[in-house]
Amino acid sequence: MKSIRRIAFVLVVMLTAVSSGTSARQAAAELFTCSMHPHVLETKAGTCSVCAMALTARAMTPVEKELVDFFKAYDAAFLAKDLARLATMYSPETVVYEGSGIDRGWKDYSETHLGPELKSFENLEFGHSNVVPHVLADNAAYVTADYMIKARMAERVLDSGGLATFVLSKDGGAWKIRHTATAARRRPAGGLSPESR
Repeated sequence: MKSIRRIAFVLVVMLTAVSSGTSARQAAAELFTCSMHPHVLETKAGTCSVCAMALTARAMTPVEKELVDFFKAYDAAFLAKDLARLATMYSPETVVYEGSGIDRGWKDYSETHLGPELKSFENLEFGHSNVVPHVLADNAAYVTADYMIKARMAERVLDSGGLATFVLSKDGGAWKIRHTATAARRRPAGGLSPESR
């Protein structure tokens, strides 16, 4: 009976990690890197983009794990539409590039962009996966990730995803997003997005 409970517990933990957008490897706190090019980091096995050698698994450093956990908390706050919590995760001077738009500062981003969007979202699904932390110093890092977002906004259905890059700094012991840039996945030929068809 205890074995069955243990197996059930492990399955729940694994399913929770996968459903939250976090890969099973990241749940195990591992990254893959190249012995010749340690700056090459991936969340799964593969080959080095520089020399084509096989990547090998290594444990995340405590700072890398902190950054991955930061994005788990970010995703939870976004899904909860908790603008107050999200405010604690951004620098007041943050700059957000999204598509061809630029928001300068948290006030601008939260009042004219993120806040109104969160209010309009229904049936929201959102998450980051393949979160790769690149630590530059004790108080500086950048993170690359895939993102997905699905929601209904009045008569419009949003079903998008793509790539994101975040620049973060540590301020008062807490990581803050100073800059983000997102690129949505390519649209089909003809320029129509899937939701406009």
